[in-house]
Formats: sequence, structure tokens, C-alpha cells
Amino acid sequence: MAPKTPQWRGLADQIARDIAAGASGYRPGDQLPQIRDLVAQGKGSKTTVLAAYKALEAEGLVSMVRGHGTKVRQRPPHQIRRHQERYVWEKKLALRPDEVRRTSGVVDKDTGLEHDEIATHATFRAIPADADLAERFGVEVGTLMLHRQYWHSAGDDPTALSLIDSYLVHEVAARNPDLLDSAKEPWPGGTHHQLSTVGIEIDRIDDGIRTRLATQAEARKLGIPTGSAVLLLDKTSISTEGDVVEYSHVVLPGERTELWYSVPLERWTP
Repeated sequence: MAPKTPQWRGLADQIARDIAAGASGYRPGDQLPQIRDLVAQGKGSKTTVLAAYKALEAEGLVSMVRGHGTKVRQRPPHQIRRHQERYVWEKKLALRPDEVRRTSGVVDKDTGLEHDEIATHATFRAIPADADLAERFGVEVGTLMLHRQYWHSAGDDPTALSLIDSYLVHEVAARNPDLLDSAKEPWPGGTHHQLSTVGIEIDRIDDGIRTRLATQAEARKLGIPTGSAVLLLDKTSISTEGDVVEYSHVVLPGERTELWYSVPLERWTP
């Protein structure tokens, strides 16, 4: 005999079905009943209802805010589907005419959004390299770096699709003053084209992927519940000369990100 479903789970499942069906009172942005109201309706004890709400929050269906109750979450922004082929595509894009580069980019490729639907937000500043950056780039601690912070959103939606911290050696970027100007973003052709303007070709990109729980600040910007999982992508671009020329730390919302990789293998027989 199958084990009996716990009361809190049954309540959570019923609310989840109501949310999926778009029932009155269970649409995006709607406030769910107060815990005490469901207790009064005989839906279970305070502990049972609270457990159901916490389960729904963990599943990304509702948001619980102390003092403001529990609300059905707005429908999540577009999914992000990153494939390693994006790097090959972006390198080829760098050689395309300006009018082509201005109408396409990796963000629209990852999300399926139209290029003109995407809003780019960028902040640049010069910082001294700490021990971690110095080791990554093979430079002295204190070397001046260009720190570029990016986030993209779909139109007027304030939710960030991802959070990006990108670094270049300042002396290298300064060979083209336009690379120091955040007002030039989004740059047609992306990082590959930017570096090509200072005589650099990227030969290889190394990705490292980790996961952890989102900080409160990350959760707020990405529009996910506090404590949700995020993917951390450390992307290192290496030039044809063997130098690290760009490093990015990317925070991606785990609930709406897919990472796809295709690994070619050598055949045993020719």
C-alpha cells in the first residue's frame, strides 16, 4: 500500500493546481489566503499550512515576505539556454558587417528574445587587481583592471536575466578608448569584436561551473526567492598568444537556466 500523502503536501499540491489553472485568487501577483484563514477553513493546523506554503516557495510558485504575506509569483522571465556553440557563433559574428553585428547578439541567442527587446545595463570602473585576478591574468597584484558589470533585461521588465562581472587588463583595453566607455554598450559583436579592435583574437574559452544559494541581493535582482539555487559560471578567454585576455563571473538563476554541451570524441577506428 502506498504511503499516505502528508496533509501539508496535499494542500500544497491543490494550491499548485489552482495556480497552474489560473483560478481566481491564484493568478500571478495575487495574495494567497492568510495562514490563519486556511486554518479556520479546516485546511490544517498552522504548522501544516506553513509547511505547504514553504513547499510552494521552494518550488518557485509563490513568494513569502515577512509582514506582507504570500503571493503567487509573476511568471518567470525567459528561459536561458546556453550552448557551447554560442562561443563559436560569437567569434564568427565579430567578422560580420557592422549592420549585422548591430542586430544580433549572444543574449538573444540564449533567450530567444528579439534583439530590440533586450535592454542592456552596464557600469564600468577601474580597480586594482586583487590576488585572485592577478593569478588569473598572470599580472602583479595591484595592476589596474577594467571591471565591467552587466545585466540584461527583457524590455521594461526590471528582472535581470543574469548578472555579469567582466574583467580586462586596463592597459590593454585602453588601446581603444571606446572600450573604456560603458555608453558604447551593447557593443556590436560582443567581446570577440571588442578585443579584435586592440589586435587580440580569442583562441579558447574555458568554463568552470559551480552552484550555491543566491544571496539576498542576487535573488532580488534575478527575481527569484531568497535561498534559491544559482549557477556560477567562471568564463576565461585565452588569446592565440596564450594570454588570459578576459575573465567573466556570471550568476545565472538555476530555476530558468539550461547549460548544454556537445563533446566531440575521436573514433577508435579511422
